[in-house]
Amino acid sequence: MDTLKNAALYARVSSEEQVQGYSIQAQLRAGQDWAKKNGYRVVKEYLDEGYSASRNLEKREGFKEMLAAAASTEHPFDLIIVHKLDRFSRDSLESFTARAILKREKVRLASVLEPMVGSDAPEDAFMEHILIGMSEFYSRNLSREIMKGLVERVRHGHLVFRPPYGYRKEIIEKQETYKRTRIISRPVTDKKTVPIVQRIFKLYDHGMGCKAIAQTLSSEGHRTNYGNWFSFTFISRVLRNRAYIGVLDYNLLQHRGPREPIVIPGFYPPIVEESLFNRVQEKIKTERRNWQNSYAHRTNYLLSHLVICDLCGHHYVGTSAKGGKFQYYTCRTYIQKGRAACNASLLNKEKLETAILAQIQENILTPENVLKYIQLIQQQAKQPSAETTPEEVAIDLAIADVEARLRRWEEALERGLLSLDASAHRIREVRSEREGLLRRKEELQKRSGRPADVLPIPTALMNDYIRKMQIRLREKRIGHKKEFLREILKEVRIRAKTITLTYKIPLTQRTPLPKGENPRKEEFFTLYHLVEPMGVEPTASALRTRRSPS
Repeated sequence: MDTLKNAALYARVSSEEQVQGYSIQAQLRAGQDWAKKNGYRVVKEYLDEGYSASRNLEKREGFKEMLAAAASTEHPFDLIIVHKLDRFSRDSLESFTARAILKREKVRLASVLEPMVGSDAPEDAFMEHILIGMSEFYSRNLSREIMKGLVERVRHGHLVFRPPYGYRKEIIEKQETYKRTRIISRPVTDKKTVPIVQRIFKLYDHGMGCKAIAQTLSSEGHRTNYGNWFSFTFISRVLRNRAYIGVLDYNLLQHRGPREPIVIPGFYPPIVEESLFNRVQEKIKTERRNWQNSYAHRTNYLLSHLVICDLCGHHYVGTSAKGGKFQYYTCRTYIQKGRAACNASLLNKEKLETAILAQIQENILTPENVLKYIQLIQQQAKQPSAETTPEEVAIDLAIADVEARLRRWEEALERGLLSLDASAHRIREVRSEREGLLRRKEELQKRSGRPADVLPIPTALMNDYIRKMQIRLREKRIGHKKEFLREILKEVRIRAKTITLTYKIPLTQRTPLPKGENPRKEEFFTLYHLVEPMGVEPTASALRTRRSPS
C-alpha cells in the first residue's frame, strides 16, 4: 500500500450535466470511499459547478486553486482523486500541462473508475493518453452535432434562443420524448413593444441620442424584457440589430470558439422600414467617425482630435518635453511604434495653432467670405424641406396612442363591459382629441411644404460678427476657441510641411436662442446667428472648402 496519506478531492459538473441531474455529490462520495479504502485522508475538496472541462479554464476557480496549492511550499497533499479522468479536463493541451505541473511537484493523480491513471507502467500510460484523447473527441464531436442540429432548426425558421426586444416566442409544437419535452417555436411580433422599437429608430433618426432616448423611455415607465430600465448600451444594440428588418445574423459572435456565421433574411417579421434602418446605420457610422474623447476637451491643446497624419491616417496627440516647457503635436503611430512605422515629424504646438488660426481668419473671417457662406445658407433655407420634423413624429405617435385608446373604449362598449352612459362621454372626448391632432398634423404638413422666409442681413450685424470672431481668436482663453474650431473644422491633415484644412461649410446648426435673447457672454456664435428665421438644417456635405497655407 502507498505510504502517501494526505489527498485532495476534485469534482466538476458542467451546466449541461447539471440539467441532466448529474450529481456532484455522487462524485464526492465515490472519492471519499476510494480514499478510505486505499488508506488516504482527504484534507481538501475542490469543486467547480457549471463549467465545461473543454473550455473556460480561467473560470474554473476550484481547479486553479487546486493547482496553486499543489505547487505551494506548504504541499498540503500528495494525491488528487477524481471520479473519472474527464472530470479533470477534456482538452489535451490543458490536461498535459496540468499533469506536468503535478509531476514536477510530485503529486499523483488517481481516478476512482480508471485504475490505470497514475500508474507508472508503460501500458497504463498509453491507455491514459487514449482516455484523454477520447474525452476531447467526445466533447468536440458532441459540440459539432449539437451545433448542426441548432443550425438546421434555425434554417427552418425555429427559435433556439431568446428573441430580441420587440418579438416574443410562439410555440408551434411540443414533442414528448423519454428524456424531456422538446418545444418548437418561432418568433412573432410583440404588440406591446413593437411601437417602442419603432419609436427608438424614429427618435434617433431625428437627432436624439441613445442616452436621451433611454432616459425618455424609462421616465415614461417603459422597461426591457427583464424588467430593467433602458440604458445607453441597450438602445445602441437595438439600433444595430438587423432583426428589425427581418434578418437573422446567427453565429456572428465568435466568443465561444470559431463558428460559421449564417445570415437568414426573412427570419423575423420586419418591424422597421429598411430605408429608416439604413439611415440610422449611416448616422451611427458618422457619429463613430466624429467621436471625441472627453479628454480632448479638457486639455490645453487647441487642436485635439482634429490633426491627422496623412502618412498613416492616425491622429496627432499632445506631447511635451523638459517638464512641459516644450509642447508638440506628435503622431500616435510614431509614439507607439517608433519612426520605422511612421516618419511624421513633431510639430511645435504654438507655431501650428498660430498658423491654423491665421488661416481661419484669412479664409473664413472676411466680409466677402462670410457673405458668400451666408448666401449659401439662405439658398438652402428657401428650399422646401422633404424630411419629417420631430414635431410631426411626435404628432404621429400621439395620434396612434389616441386611436388605440379609442379602440379599447369601443371594444369594451361592444362586449358589454361598459354601459353606454358610462362610456359615451369619454368616447366623445377621445374623438375630439384625435380630430385636434389631425388638424395640427395637416397644418404642419402645409407649413413644411413652404420654403422658409429669410430676411436680409444687416451689414452692421455681419461686420460686428466678424470683429467679435477675430477678437475671440486672439484671446488666450482656450475653451470657447475649441468650441468654435470644432464647429467649423472637420480635420487638419498634415503631410511633411503641408497643412490642409477641411471646413464644415455650411456649418452645423446650433440650437436657436429665444427671440430677443443674445448669445451668452464670452461665447462664440456661428453664421446661423446672422440668418433669420433659424431652424434651417442644411446637409453637412453640401460644400467642403480646402485651403493650404503658403
